[in-house]
Amino acid sequence: MFFFVLSEVYGQDAVTQYPPEITDFEGQNVTLNCSYSSLQTAFWYRQYPDGALQYLFRIYTGEQQTKRITATMNYREKGSNLSITRTEVTDAATYVCAAETQ
Repeated sequence: MFFFVLSEVYGQDAVTQYPPEITDFEGQNVTLNCSYSSLQTAFWYRQYPDGALQYLFRIYTGEQQTKRITATMNYREKGSNLSITRTEVTDAATYVCAAETQ
């Protein structure tokens, strides 16, 4: 099972994701971290091979959760995390974070 993570850069605002890739983790808990040079709102997306980009979360404060996936925002650290508990084969995808700034 493979997870791939992308980094995106928009203008002067850098968006960095870590780790760049996670492999062989079925049944484990996984957290993807995204840090921003400036931040108002974070967006998380998922894309399966040969599929369209799917919207997961728009988060500007606290935490949002759907089933096994949770997105959190941390303004002090200028970042957002996406956590997936008890990963399954269907979680294997590319996960993308993006930032909305003022």
